[in-house]
Amino acid sequence: MLKRNITAAVLIAIALLFILYLRTLYIELTDILFFAFMLFGAFEMWQVGKKSGYNAILLPLIVFAVSIYPLFYFFEGSGTLFAAMISLLCAATVFLFKRDKYTINDLLYTILILFYPMILTTSFFEINHGMGSLLGILFILFVTLLSDAFALFAGMIFGQKKLMEDVSPKKTIAGAIGAYIGGLIGATIVFLLFDVFAVFQNFGNVGIIRLFDEYYISVPVYLALAVIATTLAIIGDLFASLIKRRMGVKDFGKIFPGHGGVMDRMDSLLFVAPIVAVFFMIYGGVAL
Repeated sequence: MLKRNITAAVLIAIALLFILYLRTLYIELTDILFFAFMLFGAFEMWQVGKKSGYNAILLPLIVFAVSIYPLFYFFEGSGTLFAAMISLLCAATVFLFKRDKYTINDLLYTILILFYPMILTTSFFEINHGMGSLLGILFILFVTLLSDAFALFAGMIFGQKKLMEDVSPKKTIAGAIGAYIGGLIGATIVFLLFDVFAVFQNFGNVGIIRLFDEYYISVPVYLALAVIATTLAIIGDLFASLIKRRMGVKDFGKIFPGHGGVMDRMDSLLFVAPIVAVFFMIYGGVAL
């Protein structure tokens, strides 16, 4: 537990360095963090698949990794679509001409890696550069991290009835309830930081300073978003557990002592980020 806590503290410190300091200088510096997580996550998925007999096609993964940021930077959301289409066409082409080397399962696993984590990670680029900005990033972090923490403690203390024992034996219904409590607390913290106390109003590149001018609108929206985000965080956690169970591994990697790999830390974030990105595409909040 001590090793796990130390690792968590270091990860949080690194994340805050990029999000609360480097981002005030240049927004693009925070993209480095997201891009690194995308690369490490894809590598872990490729490694786990290889150990389980899936020979993922590397070229389309490389094409996406190389093309995504330039295309996103110049064309935003359309750039992500272009990168995805180019990579999928590349996968299909390689599969055609290397049909004796790759099976249909190899092709499908390649597409899975392209989607999870690579395409899903681009949601962070959209939030970072779009209307969501700092508020969106911190909302994702607070809701997912606190829902995960409360789920862990609630499961340890009250957990008896299993949630999906065939997927993850340690997940309990009590843990899921704890996750919702943690998610609501996380959303409340973001509400206080932005809508009530305007803590980041004088930060550089802050973007949105609050969701709405009226609290009676902000509060229910924050709470509704928290419930949706927490639900997706739980689904993301279970989805990752199912993949690991089908692959016959305990963790995706070992880069973080006590926590496993990058994908073990991103499982919930990857499912929450897209819905937050969509929300801020629809509604822009109150900007500076």
